[in-house]
Amino acid sequence: MLEGVGRVGAPPGASDNGRHVGPEGLEAVGAVGREAMRHRTRAVHAGDDWSGAVYPLTDPISPSTVFAFRDPEIANLRRAMDPPEPNYSREGLPNVRALERAVAELERAGDACAVASGMAAISLTMLAHLDAGDRVIASADCYCDAQSLLTQELTRFGVGTDFVDTGDLDAVRRAVGTSTRLIYVDTISNPAMRLADLEPLATIAHDAGALLCVDNTFATPMLCRPLEYGADLVIHSATKFLGGHHDLTAGVVAGRQTVIDPIRRCGYLFGPTLGPWDAWLALRGIRTLAPRIAWISETAVRVASFLQAHPEVSSVRYPGLPDHPQAELARRLLPDGAGGMLAFDLEAGSDAADKVIRGLRLIPYAPSLGGPTTTVCYPPRDLTTDPCEEDGSYRCGTLRLSIGLEAPSDIIADLAMALDGLPAAVTAGGDEAVRPFA
Repeated sequence: MLEGVGRVGAPPGASDNGRHVGPEGLEAVGAVGREAMRHRTRAVHAGDDWSGAVYPLTDPISPSTVFAFRDPEIANLRRAMDPPEPNYSREGLPNVRALERAVAELERAGDACAVASGMAAISLTMLAHLDAGDRVIASADCYCDAQSLLTQELTRFGVGTDFVDTGDLDAVRRAVGTSTRLIYVDTISNPAMRLADLEPLATIAHDAGALLCVDNTFATPMLCRPLEYGADLVIHSATKFLGGHHDLTAGVVAGRQTVIDPIRRCGYLFGPTLGPWDAWLALRGIRTLAPRIAWISETAVRVASFLQAHPEVSSVRYPGLPDHPQAELARRLLPDGAGGMLAFDLEAGSDAADKVIRGLRLIPYAPSLGGPTTTVCYPPRDLTTDPCEEDGSYRCGTLRLSIGLEAPSDIIADLAMALDGLPAAVTAGGDEAVRPFA
């Protein structure tokens, strides 16, 4: 796909009501206007305001949670603006607005809403767009906490969910009913590393009068922009690759202004407010997103290839491998790389997984992902493939790697040391159940 050319809808950078996301006055900076920029340049400048004769290269942090006025009418005028200017923290703050503008621009969206975590973004999207009696079609291997939200919390509000293998488009069509209002998938699922074929899924959703919502956390807008394939909403846990430094917690959802407005209103009422410092950190991380994701993707292919050839590893799940079951879809959906997440299974089971983690010296165990440091953990529960006990604990040898910025040879050397150190006596199953992490 040519950079800057969207598949559907309004021109990149414009909302469905004509409101532009991003700065005005681009003519002043010469021939390279925002629409002509390559995507890596967009990441560096997304959300910048070039309209003034002087502007900061880094947004100042504005920690005030409330604004004061000599004239109360000014507060009313600010609230009536499009977009509204904040008077109070739950209405949005300057640093939060800057992050929203940047993500909306990178995802070619009309608007975006940034909140306190990735799960807050998912929750608000569901709460804003679902009513009692509505049903969701969700990928059977979507993020475990999203599954819990759908099965344990939204059911209390009368919302039902059909978990489907969304890679089987016929199964998705069969699951669609008159009460289906939303189809929820991941660009790259966690931890199965399956891809969602977004264009036909968008068609199925729209034919049913439903929205297609895509969690794009693993791919980031550097590798895939779901709105260009027809999706209505795209969600990020900015805690992960967007922020990229293990130092913030935030979530963002982007889409047309008409689908973001209810989410923003829901966020105002439920109150998962994003603070200015985390918003500023997330925007700072976006500035280096392009080189980080390119570097990480290149390293991940090499690490996955090494693991695939190791005798202690029974299988590797990484969309960038040429023999991945969805390799052809990966070439279409992720032409610039398959990201930094991979999972692998050990021949000797859960005991071996524990021993590998304890044998690593460079790679720490950490129950999150997307930072500069390569990390390893047990993946979230995969309902389709992973056997588990009644209490939800694992008895399998799956490990998930989040590739960081280290040299590929150093990551591979650390994995080789840990894998080569597995004793032959380790047998599948083991005696110790291991609980999954997010």
